[in-house]
Amino acid sequence: MKPVSLLLAVALGTATVVSAGPAVIECWFVEDAGGGRLSKKPSALLLRQSSESPPPRPDLDPERYLKVHAVLTVLTHTPTPRIRMGQDALLDLSFAYTPPTPKAATSLAPGPPPFGLEWRRQHLGKGHLMLAATPGLSGPMPAAREGAVAFAGWDDDEPFGPWTGNGTFWLPAVEPFQEGTYLATVHLPYLQGQTTLELAVQKPPKVTLTPAPLIWAAPGEAPPELLCLVSHFYPSEGLEVEWELWGGQEGRFQKAEGQRWLSALSHHSDGSVSLSAHLQPPPVTTGQHGTRYVCRVHHPSLPALGRRAEVTLQVAGLSGPSLEDGVGLFLSAFLLLGLVNVLGWAAAYLATSKDSVEK
Repeated sequence: MKPVSLLLAVALGTATVVSAGPAVIECWFVEDAGGGRLSKKPSALLLRQSSESPPPRPDLDPERYLKVHAVLTVLTHTPTPRIRMGQDALLDLSFAYTPPTPKAATSLAPGPPPFGLEWRRQHLGKGHLMLAATPGLSGPMPAAREGAVAFAGWDDDEPFGPWTGNGTFWLPAVEPFQEGTYLATVHLPYLQGQTTLELAVQKPPKVTLTPAPLIWAAPGEAPPELLCLVSHFYPSEGLEVEWELWGGQEGRFQKAEGQRWLSALSHHSDGSVSLSAHLQPPPVTTGQHGTRYVCRVHHPSLPALGRRAEVTLQVAGLSGPSLEDGVGLFLSAFLLLGLVNVLGWAAAYLATSKDSVEK
């Protein structure tokens, strides 16, 4: 089998192919099997930024090498953007076109060829056309849906190529309904390339714990029920609530014991959700004085350690008066003494005034 020259439109999800060194793309090799049938075999496409021959492969027959020329490359530097709800999303898109041969380049009009740009979104089984435009061919760029803006154009105007272009898509103040798979397609005469981006919208939860900052219980009695409110987060999937107990005589961390349950989700107008986690601690002992109950929340929008809120347990009869308590008592007594003196002076003044009037 003799080497065959092919024209190839390559659509990539990352930008690694433009770096130095080879990159491998999985693909299929289709050939005529005779009798009107086609044979489909797994293969791999090796991209190299070099005009030299590929390195020898002892496991492959050199006659089965195919010389491939990449004409159109479409890629993105951000294949999986994670955007916080309410912030702008910038869906990066770059493309490059190289005429297959110098003869083909000189046979065309000087400068980059006209191209078409198309952005689509697929989510929950539904497709939406966001933008369809032909910059430089049919006038100004049409308006995109949902207030989006496309930056479409060639970056250079060399007479015979190669040329690079930009088709970045900007979505303002993203909302949950705008997440999904975005398909960007670049059309050239007789060629097209496509790449996909997975846009995810996130909002980190707020965590509050009540009652706070202290809870009281006598030895052998159960503290009051703890309520951990996890509010205004998105998406609802991936949320985990953990109850922890820190401190005490052993001074270490352990999972909090007790009965626990979660409420149903509450939905808000902005698409976010809330829920509450409940814990009924068991009866306390004197050794648990000063321990802290912690509600820790994990969510895809949060760091690995999550977000936490805590309350401190006070066992009745074990805590003596503190310096703050003493200062408070002194100030209270001082104010009470002053109030008594003022009342005494007022009573004496009124009595004196009454005697003067009678005389």
